[in-house]
Amino acid sequence: MQQDRVAVVGGGIFGATAAVELARRGHSVVLFERSDTLLSSASRANQRRLHRGYHYPRGMDTVEAVLRAFGAFQAEYGAALHHGSAHYVALSRRDSLVTAERYLAFCDSVGLPYREEYPPFLRKSSVEVSLRIAEAHIDIAGLRRLCAAKLAAEGVEVRLRTRADRGLLRGFDHVVLATYSSLNDLHPGPLSTAPRYQFEVCEKPLVALPDMYLGHSLVVMDGPFMCLDQVAGARHFLLGNVDHAIHATTVGRHPLIPAPLMRYVDAGLIRRPRVTRFPAFQHFAHEFVTGFDEARHLGSYFTVRAVLPHVETTDDRPTLVRRLDDRTVALFGGKIATCVDSAHQVAALLSQDPAPPLPPEREQPAAPAPLAFPRP
Repeated sequence: MQQDRVAVVGGGIFGATAAVELARRGHSVVLFERSDTLLSSASRANQRRLHRGYHYPRGMDTVEAVLRAFGAFQAEYGAALHHGSAHYVALSRRDSLVTAERYLAFCDSVGLPYREEYPPFLRKSSVEVSLRIAEAHIDIAGLRRLCAAKLAAEGVEVRLRTRADRGLLRGFDHVVLATYSSLNDLHPGPLSTAPRYQFEVCEKPLVALPDMYLGHSLVVMDGPFMCLDQVAGARHFLLGNVDHAIHATTVGRHPLIPAPLMRYVDAGLIRRPRVTRFPAFQHFAHEFVTGFDEARHLGSYFTVRAVLPHVETTDDRPTLVRRLDDRTVALFGGKIATCVDSAHQVAALLSQDPAPPLPPEREQPAAPAPLAFPRP
């Protein structure tokens, strides 16, 4: 029987995972990626933290999706996880949208383990409570290697440095769009029927911090606050800030990128960006942590983040798999942990299965691993 030919457009973690799964189901798959490497855009320019639900106490849909999908991700990509850091969440004393009492009740209700503990650099006076939590970082280089190996093993043809267009896609039986912030570029119908997103041009500064920060990850929540994450296998950190990371926000069908940032977006680490919010990151951090005046800016990543508009109340970050027409499926990625689950949904749509069958080892997603603290 002749195999269906499937084009997957977008070589981020969601597109690559979908391509692998479709090839496993017997499709002939070609993966198109406009960059010269896989996982080069939003999959790289983020905090590289594998979410387990801790950061979304107001978004139960996101929490449930991540918890449901976590076991499948761990089975597929566990070798790319880095467990060398102690992870913390701290609830700000001012302007938090969730109190410490409500947050602890949330963790208990969904079975997320924690214990009260404070990293050495945290200003205790600025937070209600600090909790050690059970999370891991993603080694992006390792994840990229795993994706490449899985694509090769399943016979997926990978075409890097190739911008897919309608002409190039004409010969395929199915098309899967997994291009995240440019998802509407190849929308098969009138643009007026395409969904609207909130697009945010984001900066992720890479910094060197004093030694007391090494081996720690911190998120101050829940509201307009900050985070810092040590890069897996390195001594430097990625910074996040709910307000200062965002250079521009638009709601529409395509992102609008300020001209000074055009050459920075998805171009890797920019060593000396002429436009940067790092001073604002640094000034803001003083409220919550000590020693940040010694932070050394090594450069910044820039990317376009896409979220659903008007979700400020819940802060939900859903992954959506939708059929656009009888030939095209759109995969809008949310949290990275859901990429394997969404790949099964894509495969189910293409085969018209009522539900995506999971391999036996993934039928029961693994429960969150117990807290394991490194020895001093």
